[in-house]
Amino acid sequence: MDTKTRKHSICEKMPYIAVILGILIPSLLTGIGGSIGEMFSGNAGNIGICIFAVISMLIFWFWFSPEFKGFVKPKAPARDICILMILLGVLIIFTLIEPLFFYHSFYFNPSLNAAIMGITAGFGEETMFRILSLAIVMRYVSKERRLTAIILLAVIFGLSHAGNLAQGADLVMTASQVLHSTFMALLLTSLYLGTGSVIFPIFAHGLYDFICFTTDPLLSEDGILTQQYSTGRLMYEFIVIMIIGTFALCLISKNKLFKPNEIWAKIWSKE
Repeated sequence: MDTKTRKHSICEKMPYIAVILGILIPSLLTGIGGSIGEMFSGNAGNIGICIFAVISMLIFWFWFSPEFKGFVKPKAPARDICILMILLGVLIIFTLIEPLFFYHSFYFNPSLNAAIMGITAGFGEETMFRILSLAIVMRYVSKERRLTAIILLAVIFGLSHAGNLAQGADLVMTASQVLHSTFMALLLTSLYLGTGSVIFPIFAHGLYDFICFTTDPLLSEDGILTQQYSTGRLMYEFIVIMIIGTFALCLISKNKLFKPNEIWAKIWSKE
């Protein structure tokens, strides 16, 4: 089929269905990749997720080419990128200094498994919940409704963590993680929409999860919280991520997403 004349009827007529498919299709593909890898080992399963996440992005790029210009090259000025990355830096600092406020020992236990899990979260979860679905939002959802769609996708990402209960997670910690992940999604969304590049949300997600995996002794080897934090620690982490996530969203939503709309108009250029 000639890509220059390819029609995208679902996207044009039912953009919200297309957004949902932008979550479901990469989730299915990465699930296949993970299942194939799991036949060899747990780490191979995670690597399979990463490989199929990249395949999902390549399929998306091919299907919408030549109108869609790609995921990688940043379209924002270096100053704007730095401001958004500073927010990530602040989050990491407050995560690392948390033991100072709650009088428990610093803990650091890096491992290859933690590194692979962090990379998998970066590629896998970003592809499943942001990279494709948000690209569709920025092309096919009307400008007036894009901010609402962005927030709803963040909520969906947060709710997806409720599935940790099936893996033995503590109920209170799961509820906390749902809220935490929702605001974290706002930061990652801002890094993606505010730069036009997948590099920044993938890096941010992977690095943050790696830090969590290696500095929190209450996390299981699979990254599941089976024990409860103290009330003070729960409030601390929630307030930090709520402020950072909300501020990140405010940065990109100025003047009804003016800068992201400009960036994504270039990415979706028909020229």
